[in-house]
Amino acid sequence: MLMKIEKGTISSSQLLFLAAAFVQGAALVVAFAYVVTKHDVWIIIISGLAVTLPFLWGCVSLAKSFPGQNMVQIMESVYGTFLGKGLSILFISFPFQVISHNLRFIGDFFVIYMYPKTPLVVFLILFIAVCAWAVRSGIETIARIGLVTVAITIFIDVLTFFLLLGEMEATNFLPMFELSVGDFIQGTHIMFAIPYGELMIFLMIVPYVNKIKQAKSALLWGLTIGAATLLILVVRDIAALGSLANVLVAPSFEAVRLIDIAHVITRMELLVAIVLLITVFIKISVLYYASALGIAQIFGLRTYRPLVIPIAIFSVSFSMVIYDAAAEQMYVGANIWPVYSLLFYMLPVMTMLIAKFRRLPRAQEGVRP
Repeated sequence: MLMKIEKGTISSSQLLFLAAAFVQGAALVVAFAYVVTKHDVWIIIISGLAVTLPFLWGCVSLAKSFPGQNMVQIMESVYGTFLGKGLSILFISFPFQVISHNLRFIGDFFVIYMYPKTPLVVFLILFIAVCAWAVRSGIETIARIGLVTVAITIFIDVLTFFLLLGEMEATNFLPMFELSVGDFIQGTHIMFAIPYGELMIFLMIVPYVNKIKQAKSALLWGLTIGAATLLILVVRDIAALGSLANVLVAPSFEAVRLIDIAHVITRMELLVAIVLLITVFIKISVLYYASALGIAQIFGLRTYRPLVIPIAIFSVSFSMVIYDAAAEQMYVGANIWPVYSLLFYMLPVMTMLIAKFRRLPRAQEGVRP
């Protein structure tokens, strides 16, 4: 029997904004889709959402079938102790890896665009230290930041959109719908695998929502709000930059650099950097929390807090060696990671199907604490 290590609870509205902020934290990785879909990237923002909504619906349905249990506990209930623990290790390795990838993305961004003379490792250590503090404080602390993050992000994105109207050209979207079927599928797969599908890690958090019946709608609305924010970004960036957006590591940052209202309203790209910093902080903190909680449950620890520092050390070390250059990040994000990650996305689908086949959970067995 697995212990319930986390004692805190969050509301369904906090879950909604936490999910929205989590998706907003993918603003940097949308550049992977530009490599394949060019100026039609806005199409796959929408198609990726359409594919992810039923997947996320199924994930939350699985959680609601096993009330009070997160994904690690569910897999032990469905597969038994031995196989369940093995699959749980595989599942928890997913956020463990995504932490390092996102650390490197945000680290490279700030070193390239903001602090070129600062060693990458310095920024990574400072950033993960703040995330570690949030994780040690618990899911309630992380969730409280969600609403403020989403509100600030939407405000700045809409503000910069209107300030850039003078730089925008509708012709930058032409010719429309010239994607081949293969590129459309690959682009949709990228959006599903990286910004959207990663929400499956909320299977580690859903049990701590005080009104579990509202968790499904909260996550689906959170995904939709986050996707709408990304759509605003890509429309703004393509309209302002044109084909240049296809080759830049951070098109949103470069687009907002163009804002110059009477030589008074300038340097708005600093706001973009602030938004990226906050949203990626939320995303990494959620992944970090899920990793620590899952590992603690797999190995029967009473608390996940002793794992916070070791995870931080590993994440920084791995992120330092994972890529040699930004171009390598773009290639891996567009071609390798979406395929590799399917292994992890199959776990909740497979678990749901096997639970249905075995008619679990059985009423007479009750629910594990």
